[in-house]
Amino acid sequence: MGAITKLDAVNHMLLMAGESLVNDLEGESGLDTEVSLFILERNITDFQLRGMASNTYVKKYNLSTDGIIDLPTDTLSAELVSYHTNDDGERIKANARQDSEGNIRLHNLTDHINSWDASKDYYVEVIYALVWEEMDTPIQRSIMAAAARQYQLVMQGDGDVDNYLGQIESLYMAKGKSADIDDKNYSIFSSATSRAREIFQRRSVHGDPSRFRFWRTTNG
Repeated sequence: MGAITKLDAVNHMLLMAGESLVNDLEGESGLDTEVSLFILERNITDFQLRGMASNTYVKKYNLSTDGIIDLPTDTLSAELVSYHTNDDGERIKANARQDSEGNIRLHNLTDHINSWDASKDYYVEVIYALVWEEMDTPIQRSIMAAAARQYQLVMQGDGDVDNYLGQIESLYMAKGKSADIDDKNYSIFSSATSRAREIFQRRSVHGDPSRFRFWRTTNG
């Protein structure tokens, strides 16, 4: 849970642009507040799309019959992290795709279909949307710094102020990322992509551990 409210964040953005503070985000708060809140919301989404410890998980899907894999409605992105191949021996890659009715489903990018085989277990890494209040304070602060800089550029466009806000943004962005890395307990190996982890763990994507790039030391 974060200690910074949306009202605090919006007032910080207004202050950095030399504008008056507001008492609430509802009612007749004015165009400036509306614009700042819009920019804040976009930055909240942008930061979460990177995947944080608090909004990323891996879920196992096993269908009873061949069909569609439905993802949660708050899904921002998804990736198939388990290894599967199609009839041509190509690795299946998949992501989240929304249909015309608003349903979010796992889409097979390799074969361009939404149907999945019930005989297999699928492990999917899901990045989902957190509400502002659920984010840790260091992450809130980094988002607020980035949003304040963008708001000032849109509303005032002062180059000197932008330079100042840019330095603040770099500082708090680094702190936010550091806090997230600490939460994930990442190392150089665990922070890598799923493809890179396969190499680190000496597992061949072709299922042949004897390939020279994927050698493994064995006992005996």
